[in-house]
Amino acid sequence: MPLPRNINIHYKTKAILCAVLLTLTQSNSQAATGLDVITMRNGDIHNGTAALERYSIKTVYSIISVPYLLMQKLTLGDQEHPDEIWTVFGERFSGKITDQAITALRLTAPTLPISISDIASIEFSHPQQPTTDIKPPDGIEMSNGDRFHGRIIHSDYLLKGDASIHLFKRDDIHIIDVDPNPEQKGNRAQLTPISGKVVQGELITSSIRTLTRYGETIYLPLAALNTLAFNTQRLSRSTDFHYRSTIDPSTLLQDRMADGTPGPLMARLPGGKYKRGDLQGDGDSDEKPPITMQIKPFAIGVYEVTFDEYELFCSDTGRDRPDDGDWGRGRRPVINVTWEDAIAYTKWLSRRTGHSYRLPSDAEWEYAARAHSTTRYWWGQQVDKPRANCEGCGSIWDGEKSSLVGRFPPNRFGLHDTAGNVFEWVADCLHDDFSTDPSDGSAVDRPQCGKRVVRGGAWSFPPKEIRSANRWRDFPTRSSDDTGFRVARDLR
Repeated sequence: MPLPRNINIHYKTKAILCAVLLTLTQSNSQAATGLDVITMRNGDIHNGTAALERYSIKTVYSIISVPYLLMQKLTLGDQEHPDEIWTVFGERFSGKITDQAITALRLTAPTLPISISDIASIEFSHPQQPTTDIKPPDGIEMSNGDRFHGRIIHSDYLLKGDASIHLFKRDDIHIIDVDPNPEQKGNRAQLTPISGKVVQGELITSSIRTLTRYGETIYLPLAALNTLAFNTQRLSRSTDFHYRSTIDPSTLLQDRMADGTPGPLMARLPGGKYKRGDLQGDGDSDEKPPITMQIKPFAIGVYEVTFDEYELFCSDTGRDRPDDGDWGRGRRPVINVTWEDAIAYTKWLSRRTGHSYRLPSDAEWEYAARAHSTTRYWWGQQVDKPRANCEGCGSIWDGEKSSLVGRFPPNRFGLHDTAGNVFEWVADCLHDDFSTDPSDGSAVDRPQCGKRVVRGGAWSFPPKEIRSANRWRDFPTRSSDDTGFRVARDLR
């Protein structure tokens, strides 16, 4: 059920409570007082309560109105960037804020009316997080990067294949991925049933009726959708729609930055012995001879680093945003980044979280990708369509572009897209014979390294190149639309 609309906030009561906390703690910190932080475009900062019953934003698909209590962050955009609302549930809505002004209730200064147009951002701090939620929620991801939870009311789905039409009920579906193609009639879709094989075809509908957690019934145009995920098991304050009961949440970690922004979702790997290299005898020369490695425990990204995650780094450091090839940004893996860019991102992430992030070593990457398997691919010896995005893997994105992260089943470690989608930079300098590599799996580096190793294959490469043992290489200063990266993290 959606959150009831009578969840009004007594702003003055909150301001009084904050004043009491301020008196008791004699501290001006946001964490101690529970104050909202209002940052103005001119650089001024006001601490208090950003008093407005509901914050409304006009998106490309509807007007969404979020109660004050459920606001996490508000950012006001410019001519190039939209306004954004982030909620305490990890949802994102982008568009144009329709409210004209707020009232700032301050502790040691008079009440201040503020025009929305003068605000750069508001970070909301609530004394107690709400427990009301939709159970179980459905997950919606839009092509503009918006993502939110709600209840998908649409019940029947027709998928037109080459020779037949399949009917699916909502309770039989795990995920529907949509690939809108404005140049062609219809919308390609990849439907993953709860049980059974992935089905592809044209989804026959124009819009999807959805009830948001805030009480609005909205119609989502199919051409603006990326993903519908049904009856999801939501991780705490996360819009990760793909994890279900088969994945143990205790193996996951997600660090927070100083401002509360979540870092990449990571999986803790236990380490141990594994056989590295060409185990079938038909691989390339730089995969031989197979050797046994002893890997220390470490954490690695569940997904390839996304545009959303990388652009936080760009905004904070003033770097240019990489080109997306007009495929879309959001939760697509970041592309057109060099090895040097990837290293800079890991150093920034380490500073922001206080933990030691880095690129995985070549040996660590293969251990993570294999996930205890000894076959060509983590799932077996054959491509087994569609398990990945590559040229000839059988997905709706094959040979055309990257897919959003997490569009295929995870391996036994819970990692997505270790085969295909985009190549991933690793820490090692290229060396053709790894028989003398450190047995603990640490990275091999050399001064003035000419080429770095990339792993995993990509949307533009054939199935042979997405094998777990396959190694590729590129110049550390070169970027490409088929190469991104995944981060690793040391465990204390």
